[in-house]
Amino acid sequence: MKNILLTGGTGFLGSALARHWVRAGYEVSALIRPTSNTVRVQDVLDDIQFHCCGNDEDVFSAVEKSAPDFIVHTACSYGRAGESIVDIFDVNVRLGLLLLESAKQLGKEVAFVNTGTILDPAVSSYAMSKQNFSAYGALQAKLGDASVKFINIALQHMYGPGDDKSKFTTHVISSCLANVERLRLTSGIQKRDFVFIDDVVSAYDTILSAVERVSECETIEVGSGEAVSVRTFVELVHSLTASDTALEFGAVPYRLNEAMLFQADIGRLRSLGWEPATSLQQGIQITIDKDIL
Repeated sequence: MKNILLTGGTGFLGSALARHWVRAGYEVSALIRPTSNTVRVQDVLDDIQFHCCGNDEDVFSAVEKSAPDFIVHTACSYGRAGESIVDIFDVNVRLGLLLLESAKQLGKEVAFVNTGTILDPAVSSYAMSKQNFSAYGALQAKLGDASVKFINIALQHMYGPGDDKSKFTTHVISSCLANVERLRLTSGIQKRDFVFIDDVVSAYDTILSAVERVSECETIEVGSGEAVSVRTFVELVHSLTASDTALEFGAVPYRLNEAMLFQADIGRLRSLGWEPATSLQQGIQITIDKDIL
């Protein structure tokens, strides 16, 4: 039986992973803050061992008590709620380092599965801190205790029902469903790899199941493998919601250091036995239907 310790288990991705692994019969523990809202995992609340962590000692204690085979790190701070740079660093870098140190002290083989970012570090404090931790983790895996395997997941633009309202995909879908008067957008020619949450969960599950075939330090790209323009995504949402919202493409300038193409190379995942199962239209429709309900 897999013994999994999750961070971010009450967030969008973490809760989906927790729910999947609980239902698969795995032993699931989760680090949470004293202020964490567990509503997303309400249906499996009794099946998860929660560790409330308010300081460094709590993190070390949680890892020692759970003694996981896998640490799946999904916790992050986007900096969208007024967090300071120090707050962002604490979640995106420091917490991960504490977990790595804790794992090394277990005296057993542990696979550390990190949720990284594809964004250029110059885009934001979030991107810089996430890229920094991925680099730290890779270095520790190469120089540190060989019993800790570091797997960095380069995650593309994940979306699905129940995601944070501050995310671009959710904002577009909710705005079109609400028939807001107008939606101000960039020109939308930049291309993105949109990947549905169920496919992301199955990708993580595949990596854990095939961990023996993954090297001691490896980055694995997770996405649909296809890139579509942001304009195409928005227009598809607009069509599927039959929205009256006016789409004002070109009303918003691109952010500094905006990348014009993101597309995952999913060859490595395919070699482990994974394939995406949800088309963009299917994923958007599922999200719309659940938002309506």
